[in-house]
Amino acid sequence: MIPNQSRVARVAYLSLVAVLPLHTVYFRGVIALKAWLVLVVVVAAADLWDCRKFPWHRRSASALGIFLACAFASWPSIGVSEAFWRLLAALAVGALLMMVTGRHARDLDSVLKVVFWSAAAMAATGFALAMMTNGVFGEEAVNAINDIPGVDRINKPAYMVGLLALTNWHQDPGYSALWTNVWLVLAAFAWIRGVVRGPVWLGPVVLGGLVAATIMTYSRTGWLGLVIALSVVLFHHRKGRRDLAVRNLGAALMVAAVLLGVLILTDRDGVGGEVVDSLRFRLTHLVDLGPIEPGDHVEIDPSLGEGDNRAEVWAEYWGRFLDSPIRGIGLGTGWSETDLQEPHNLWLQLLGETGIIGMLGFLALLASQRRRGGPVAGSALTIVGVASVTQTVIFEPALWFALGLWLAHTLNNETQKPLIAAPQAS
Repeated sequence: MIPNQSRVARVAYLSLVAVLPLHTVYFRGVIALKAWLVLVVVVAAADLWDCRKFPWHRRSASALGIFLACAFASWPSIGVSEAFWRLLAALAVGALLMMVTGRHARDLDSVLKVVFWSAAAMAATGFALAMMTNGVFGEEAVNAINDIPGVDRINKPAYMVGLLALTNWHQDPGYSALWTNVWLVLAAFAWIRGVVRGPVWLGPVVLGGLVAATIMTYSRTGWLGLVIALSVVLFHHRKGRRDLAVRNLGAALMVAAVLLGVLILTDRDGVGGEVVDSLRFRLTHLVDLGPIEPGDHVEIDPSLGEGDNRAEVWAEYWGRFLDSPIRGIGLGTGWSETDLQEPHNLWLQLLGETGIIGMLGFLALLASQRRRGGPVAGSALTIVGVASVTQTVIFEPALWFALGLWLAHTLNNETQKPLIAAPQAS
């Protein structure tokens, strides 16, 4: 039982979890007013009202405060860009998400139920929007879904002519794949452990739909994360439920194969995305970190530029860190400089832009958490950790939600420990 939890806080938090991966729909203003962002403020306000005192874990809150102070210490010496304040605010909101999740996700079964049905909606929209992206409903439909008021982006042209990456619930295909993989892991726990019940086909269909959605992002990080996601689900279900996990994941892969087969068979040549060519292109250039050269049957789209040159930008960020190792070049500098982009790597982002101070602050935050956060949180954090090598997940709520799940499991364990040892029988 969560102490001092009102119905308002409970409903608001579970609603927050349901829409947490949804980043393509929001109102534009000074900041992007996304549904989860509004709800996390509502939950925090309800917690403060219910408890009439500081309602969250104090040690973790102190560690988060130290990290934010370390990030603030990277204040650029020459001008403060708008990106500095936006990213600092993103870190603060992420910290708040971690704290409210640490408090409310202690009722883990309720959270997993919501994630499962949220995952079902994500899988359904992923398949439907992939059909539209592939031109099944004509060229006008491909572009029309990105022109819906309040919608940022559903598909994104990438690299070659005919490669339209599905973004689904996120405006970036890589982060979309991150969310489908995290939701895949959590939905698998919900189904395999019996938290959610339904027809025998329900779990594999939902999980298979998420697998297909991840593949259609054409994100190499997402594909790697998918392999890790399936692996950690099997690893954490060895005792008693491993056979059930194997059957469900095997069925899910069969469902994904059928869905991909339908997408390939219904793909219209020369209209929208080209599924077979895109898959072949991604598999051919699976480990390329620099500009991709045109080759046989590959027509690079010149309007998209050279794409992400990871090898070059990683070297640039390392050089910036060596130039300013203590405080870095300033949070958000990669977004504000004309000839520099963000590095697509959490660790280089922190080192380059916040220096040793920022990195130590983040490591101190991680070290402040207990070692054992449970298989659910551990699996989610594993997926985010894999993505951190090629994505700047420090500003993505997936990281802070996973850390909050870890904290919630820790708090449950702490409250279950007896304060006084039971007397031994004589």
